[in-house]
Amino acid sequence: MAATESPVLDVERHIKYWKRCHGSFLPAPYTSNDSTRLTLACFIVSSLDLLRSPLTAPERAAIRTWVLSLQHPDGGFCGSATHAPAGASAGDANLAATFFALVLLALAAVGTGSERDEQNAFAGVQRRQLLIWLRRLQRDADGAMGQVLWEGESVGGHDVRNSYMAAGIRWMMRGDLDKQDERWVEDLNLEKLVKFISQTQTHDGGMGETTSHHESHGGYTFCALSTLSLLSRPASTGKRTEAADKHIPDSAQLLKFLSHRQFIYHADEETAHEDDEENFIEKELAQLQLDGPPTFVGCNGRWNKKADTCYFWWAAGALSLLDRESMLRREPASNYLTGITQHRIGGFAKTTGAPPDIYHSYLGLTALAVMGEPKLKELDAELCCSAEVAACIAKARDGLLAAEKAEAAMDWENDGFW
Repeated sequence: MAATESPVLDVERHIKYWKRCHGSFLPAPYTSNDSTRLTLACFIVSSLDLLRSPLTAPERAAIRTWVLSLQHPDGGFCGSATHAPAGASAGDANLAATFFALVLLALAAVGTGSERDEQNAFAGVQRRQLLIWLRRLQRDADGAMGQVLWEGESVGGHDVRNSYMAAGIRWMMRGDLDKQDERWVEDLNLEKLVKFISQTQTHDGGMGETTSHHESHGGYTFCALSTLSLLSRPASTGKRTEAADKHIPDSAQLLKFLSHRQFIYHADEETAHEDDEENFIEKELAQLQLDGPPTFVGCNGRWNKKADTCYFWWAAGALSLLDRESMLRREPASNYLTGITQHRIGGFAKTTGAPPDIYHSYLGLTALAVMGEPKLKELDAELCCSAEVAACIAKARDGLLAAEKAEAAMDWENDGFW
């Protein structure tokens, strides 16, 4: 690569990669991910949306039918057909599947021209049962969210990823409705949930898995910030930056933690540490003043770890929620993604020399989108999908609420008549 050349996002190759993922069987290693098939499907379809490569009307109709078939009668969605309910008591709905199911329904409604049906994207979603199920997943003791109900009890960890998905589901189904508008649906205990999030900040400013005693991590930090933002987000789209300032104990230390996830990348040092789990000491960005602007900037999720594609998203997404995108080294960071981990067959690898995979390929795109890549659609950082899809979600929720109110009014009239 000549000194004057910069790597670029190869849109055509990425579209080919994602269309292969959508239209054919995934490689055998994905078999173990069957329970998260909804998540994989959402990443695939959302990538094509970000790349401005819309699906056909029959493809979108098939997605909608499939997603609704995974809805559990007691609320929420199951991860795949293998875990779908065969009867009223079979199958297990979980938080992640439910979050991605709702986003997928919105993606399936975003067509072109007369094909758009955003107002009815959530038609068929059992909103009341879903919200009641969601409330049962919150633990009274500490306000943390579980992943799934097991014999009526909330189980599956306490970490902030669950809180993030719960906050997203709540916003997609409730918006900013006042509790008096929905007396028949008990809301989450927001005070306890916010307190739980606030207590996850560690000594170095990042957020840990469940408490301040755990190791800080870029992914947990994004999830914590996005949870706070979603809980205070208005029904229409838009981000709320004051949430972190109000509920994070040390905002200055938080910004320091996020900014230091970036470091100068040198290929020779990468190859010297082939073990993905091996630590190494990265050069801090302060050295940029000595050597001039770097060609590549890597990003990690924890101190003294190797660069990893997905952490560009977790760090960039978190900084965007704080309105601090200026702290991103956009050009050298984009150079790393498009010049180091962008794969020749399309998609992104986790690290140098690895094959592309769905998880890192999607988050590579979202990282570039949040950094302003002009070839991609504008991103909604809180929901990790395009701003267009986020707007569709808001319209779909309004449509579902309107339909429910009309149904309730009709029932009231019928009861009054008889």
